[in-house]
Amino acid sequence: MAQSPATGPVAPVANACQRFPAGSVVQQPPALFSQNGVLNVRFSYQTTTDSFGRQLFCFMTPDGLENPTLHLNPGDTLNVTVTNNTPPVNTTTFPPPANQIVTEPYNAPNCGDTTEIEGNPGVSALNTMTGGSMNIHYHGTNTTPACHGDNVTKTLVNPGSTFSYSILIPADEPPGLYWYHPHVHGLAEAAVQGGGSGLIVVEGIHNVQPATAGLRQRLLIIRDQQTTQGFKESAGGTEGGIPQVDLTVNNISINTFTNTTTGVTSYTPAVIQMAPGAQEFWRVSNSTSNAILDLQVQFDGMAQTIQIVGIDGVPVNSQDGTQPGQLIPVTHFLLPPAARVEFLVNAPPSTVKVARLMTRNILTGPLGDDDPTRPLVSMQLLPRGALTAALPADGMVPAFTALNTNLRRFGGIMDVEPALTRTVYFAENQDGSWFFINASGCVTAAGAQCATQVTNGVPIDTPFDNNNPPSIITTQGTVEKWIIQNRAQENHELHQHQIHFMVLRQEHFEINGSEPAPAINGQFLDMVQVPFCNGPPPAVTPTNPNGNSPPACVDAQGNPVFPYPQVVALMDFRGMDIGDFVFHCHILGHEDLGMMGIERVCPSTGCTN
Repeated sequence: MAQSPATGPVAPVANACQRFPAGSVVQQPPALFSQNGVLNVRFSYQTTTDSFGRQLFCFMTPDGLENPTLHLNPGDTLNVTVTNNTPPVNTTTFPPPANQIVTEPYNAPNCGDTTEIEGNPGVSALNTMTGGSMNIHYHGTNTTPACHGDNVTKTLVNPGSTFSYSILIPADEPPGLYWYHPHVHGLAEAAVQGGGSGLIVVEGIHNVQPATAGLRQRLLIIRDQQTTQGFKESAGGTEGGIPQVDLTVNNISINTFTNTTTGVTSYTPAVIQMAPGAQEFWRVSNSTSNAILDLQVQFDGMAQTIQIVGIDGVPVNSQDGTQPGQLIPVTHFLLPPAARVEFLVNAPPSTVKVARLMTRNILTGPLGDDDPTRPLVSMQLLPRGALTAALPADGMVPAFTALNTNLRRFGGIMDVEPALTRTVYFAENQDGSWFFINASGCVTAAGAQCATQVTNGVPIDTPFDNNNPPSIITTQGTVEKWIIQNRAQENHELHQHQIHFMVLRQEHFEINGSEPAPAINGQFLDMVQVPFCNGPPPAVTPTNPNGNSPPACVDAQGNPVFPYPQVVALMDFRGMDIGDFVFHCHILGHEDLGMMGIERVCPSTGCTN
């Protein structure tokens, strides 16, 4: 019989938030496994500062496991008790006005503490913070947004407080890769960039996609952190430039370093040791706060084909049609912040001198961050006898037993007529002061106009506030078609909480030189990128000194100079999720500055408020 969770405070743990030297051999994150349908976890949420002054965050178990992978089965219950052991924010440490403490009350109904506490991020040269509110988002899981569930709009755990979650994994949850991280608006970037995140694996991939069965399994979590030199980043899309952030692989930095004499930026990739002729199953999470990745395996500079097994927790081609779903061969895969991809990869032949997992240069737009080509992992070939390290408990995919065709949570979506079509778009102030996500149009299947963000009480270009009314109201059991546009001069990434969506089309990408993302059309995602719009920035005038109005990319009459890049997708509200949750850009610097909205899913009988 499973033990019931202990809900008392979790004491701080010694030696928290450890990191590894650049060039280290990649180790699997520590792992916890459910038993008898339950996984009970106790976390101490902690912070420390590294030798470069960067603030680190992590979830520690009482026995010293940092950010463990949580292994669950469909139908399991995850019970998490977390104590926020970051130091309290106070006016002695942060004297106003230069380092003002930010507080924000949460209107009822709330869950946990009632006032968000945020130390001003400007307290150090590296723009970090020391403590403040936190909560946990169970990213990608199709679980309830109710209090003590995956609720981020009203849940606060302040320094010194303890809070308990009980998360029921649906019985039809697709087997795949998910993750967890703090999600308090205004603090999300600092927490995730500091490393406060871990993986969730819903088991069963071997019986949905037998091609994975019996393979060596690698769980790779890519995070970001501030560079040690503090140089100003290059303009967005600059190949060979200074990136916005350093990257880490399972807490191993790739050691971004710019030579001030030559101007050349170099990297030290982490190392994965492989046996000759091996095929492995790599499960990669882009758990960065801001970095867009475009993954590619290269042997001596030549792109290799990898076989896509799953995207954002859902095995590809698994929801409809003949089972098992057909793998998707690609030579690169775009991985927006917070997205996950799972693929089969072959070890390099012995004749290859340099084998690497790379991220390619990203064209991010005139206002975008610089995400240049960088090596993430060196694939080191060792004789089979030299690979003596014991496999971790989650280092091997189980053997195939029987094909499971009962996990088609999103199946049949193409047979459902969308109840309505919405236009949702990204926008921002040209000076980067505020970011917005707007719901500007709504048409029913019968052709009638339906409520938009404005009629729901939230004006266009309103920065997010936890106390805002919902921008979108919909009904459980429906499918909606969304046209997701980017009307800003940098890339943005849509994340939907609680649900997945099916990508139908990627349109008008080529107008600005961008490419549609490979392998995602017809697949179910919770993350998708929409590239920047093409056209002039707003004119800077005496009455418009910051160039923030009118919007970018429009002509004198306010019409787009070129069609806005857009993604057309089917939003699946047929699951069990009822209540308020959010949709937002998962470049967390944008989300923290307002690019998030609330959507309310009402039961079929209608909302009561």
